[in-house]
Amino acid sequence: MYDTMMKTFADQMAPFTKAMEINKKTAEKLLEIQTSYMTEIFNAGVEQMKALTGTAEPKAAVEMQISFYKEMEAKLTAVAEQEMATLSGARDELTSVFEETIAAVAQADYLKEMSKFDLSALMPTEEKKARPARKAPAPKAQA
Repeated sequence: MYDTMMKTFADQMAPFTKAMEINKKTAEKLLEIQTSYMTEIFNAGVEQMKALTGTAEPKAAVEMQISFYKEMEAKLTAVAEQEMATLSGARDELTSVFEETIAAVAQADYLKEMSKFDLSALMPTEEKKARPARKAPAPKAQA
């Protein structure tokens, strides 16, 4: 009986478990993307500073900065696209799990399941007499 109950519980929790796994996988992927991007940006910033300190002409420094910012913009755009693809994939997986769960719920015959329970035992009958009401406690005597 215990094994059956645990199996039923596990089956009922399967959609939540799937959703949790999808969320976990998505968070890990996003963290991986962000970590890689932050490392790359830090290293590029250090390299840019080294290059700028070696430049004697202001015009060359400005051109280097413009080039650097365009490169960083391209990298940021690529990272944003990766993140959106990851989030879209997770959304599609979660939608699939939700749709499967709704389809399973729609197929269940709840009236048949409810007929298995005998609710008449919970209903009051004439045989069970109501308990007499308790009397209010007598007031305490004041000394």
